[in-house]
Amino acid sequence: MTDPTPLRVAVDCSLLSSRNGGLGRYLRALLPRMMVNTGDEIEWYLYARSVSACAKLPDPARLRQDHLPVHPGRILSPILSLPYWCWLDKPDAFWAPAHRLPLWLPASTAGVVTIHDLAWARAPETLRHSTRLLDRNLMGHSVACAERVISVSEATAGDIATRWPKAQPRISVIHGAAEALPPPGPLADINPQLKKGGYFLFVGTPEPRKNLPRLLEGYARASKTQRNLPPLVIAGGHGWGGENLRALINQQELNGRIHLLGSVPDTQLATLYANALCLVMPSLYEGFGLPIVEALQAGLPVITSNTASMPEVAGPAGLLIDPLNTSSIAVGLQRIAQDSSLRTQLANAAGTQASRFCWDRAAEQTLAVLREAASAKRKTSSRN
Repeated sequence: MTDPTPLRVAVDCSLLSSRNGGLGRYLRALLPRMMVNTGDEIEWYLYARSVSACAKLPDPARLRQDHLPVHPGRILSPILSLPYWCWLDKPDAFWAPAHRLPLWLPASTAGVVTIHDLAWARAPETLRHSTRLLDRNLMGHSVACAERVISVSEATAGDIATRWPKAQPRISVIHGAAEALPPPGPLADINPQLKKGGYFLFVGTPEPRKNLPRLLEGYARASKTQRNLPPLVIAGGHGWGGENLRALINQQELNGRIHLLGSVPDTQLATLYANALCLVMPSLYEGFGLPIVEALQAGLPVITSNTASMPEVAGPAGLLIDPLNTSSIAVGLQRIAQDSSLRTQLANAAGTQASRFCWDRAAEQTLAVLREAASAKRKTSSRN
């Protein structure tokens, strides 16, 4: 006989208060799909910075807000507001969609945490100091206390199991995905110098992990031996880490060959994908790699790194390079520019590979993990 009592699920919705790059997009894509698919089976408790941050979500049973500033809230909420609200609400399951469970949960509450990457351990120099400290000090506690751990890739699951072997039986791999972009517009509206199939495309926030200095050096090396090398377009908002891309471009004598577009709206992003020769993503480390999936959906070949999750996500649509070796990057650019049969082979594989990544499927799988965690916690509690 089915239990008519709704499952009480609390969610840390603090990511909804700022863009947060891929982490914010992850929760914005997944949570609404989870909420609309459950009807009366789940009673949702959303713990947020403000009501306005959750305005686009279906009406929840409960919504609590702490009004903390975004950045101090990252530190204070796992210690203060989240444990307090859990004590009040006694949810059956609590989902932390980005790395950190509250420092305290009720004995009856099953903790579920999503781990996107272990950059603080694998590539610490590429993180802000505050993010590195928070993940280093809180992620291990979260993994140890969680009833279930969700990883967004097999590569990240392997990193988790290597660092915390006891967690391995509790890990579920649930790939992320990419939202469908709007129809593309005219390429000339973005830059009249760009031609269809005539440029390499980089998409991402310029920051140390994205490895842009080596990409520019690799591009410069390739252009010295291939004078007609297609230009490189870099689309992404303001980053951090002190990288002055214009100075690097001047240093490599690449003025006129590199187009810095900054942050672009989704229609322009769709236009860039639709007309690019390929995506170039030579990151030092990625837990998933959203631009790769966006490129696959557009039928693009991908040049990407031979490390972490990137080979897994790009699959047979990817040409792998060594991100630490500028010669390897240069050779990858030249191969894609010169070999039309290789481009066709990779592009033909893109659609099938893209079908592996689906938000609706990820929502169903995440709900299943939450239910499993709550059930496992009830069984454990009944034995104690």
